[in-house]
Amino acid sequence: MTTWPGWSNDNTLVLPLDETPPAKGFDLDGRHFDAKKELHVTLVGRELGAELRRALGDRLDVATRPAFEALDWTVARTGERRLIERTDTADEGKPGNVASVIEFVDLPALDWYYRWLGDLLGRQLAVPPAHVTLYTHRKAKGIGIATCSQLKAWGRSIPA
Repeated sequence: MTTWPGWSNDNTLVLPLDETPPAKGFDLDGRHFDAKKELHVTLVGRELGAELRRALGDRLDVATRPAFEALDWTVARTGERRLIERTDTADEGKPGNVASVIEFVDLPALDWYYRWLGDLLGRQLAVPPAHVTLYTHRKAKGIGIATCSQLKAWGRSIPA
């Protein structure tokens, strides 16, 4: 059984991975990408997490934890990587192009968990693309990919 990670102060729910992050960064297209210091899969991003907190209030943990604990959160990395780029405010506070290199993961429990969360909100939820961020450029936390349409708009394949 995977240990319940709990909700963050930013209304996110992340699944830490017991894997060693990349040892060092690399350069791509004239930009330096820093290796992430820890690896995780974001299960619930800030926007949906905030909606759940508004809807459930103090019951957020009690309402979402049992389903989490009932599922098998085994993660299988696929080796398929994508470069994600978009305009945002970078870590230094300036607007511009930020980027991440992600790797897709197989995480069947995520589909089931989103059905549970959708039932709590009374609507069907789109399941985000399951991935782990390996490297970042100008935004150490990563970009945040909540939908497949964002992935399609911001991403392109790169060799592993």
